[in-house]
Amino acid sequence: MIGVVASLLAGVILKEYALFASPLVFLLSLKNRDLGLVGYFVYVLYLGSKVFVGDVYVYDELMRGLVFLLSMVLLLEDVLKREVKVEKSEIVPVALILAGVLLPESFVAGAVVYFLALKPEWKISAPVFGVIVVFALFKGYISGLGVSGQVVVFGSFTLFTIALAFLLRSLKRVEVMEKV
Repeated sequence: MIGVVASLLAGVILKEYALFASPLVFLLSLKNRDLGLVGYFVYVLYLGSKVFVGDVYVYDELMRGLVFLLSMVLLLEDVLKREVKVEKSEIVPVALILAGVLLPESFVAGAVVYFLALKPEWKISAPVFGVIVVFALFKGYISGLGVSGQVVVFGSFTLFTIALAFLLRSLKRVEVMEKV
């Protein structure tokens, strides 16, 4: 449920009230996981056109982007989990996320604490650190490209990461046309 709460608070922080529809996406996932994922995909595509994030080298715009991004990732995690209960490990992150109404940095900190509590593998965090390193090392080049250039760089890095993950996974486990 942390994703639904985070999405609602992100709507308040960003003053984008289309984010208040996130409980509907979660309810769809409770009925049917596939329907929830389709609903999430359509919802995120719609929000992508509503929520504007400018230059990532401007602090306020970076925080706006992080709040939106993290709330959507948390909502995706809720859609995939399909659980209504709140666990003890979510208490501190939820408190930090709630404090995000006063201080958006607290929202980001709460989301990061929650993700760290999930104990992700290093393979999951490598792309995140990779994007940070690319944007830090090539700041002079990327900032001159403008907002659309930054989107292209970020999208290219994302596609590269997905392709790399696909190429590195073990294909021995599943046959393409295997009958179960």
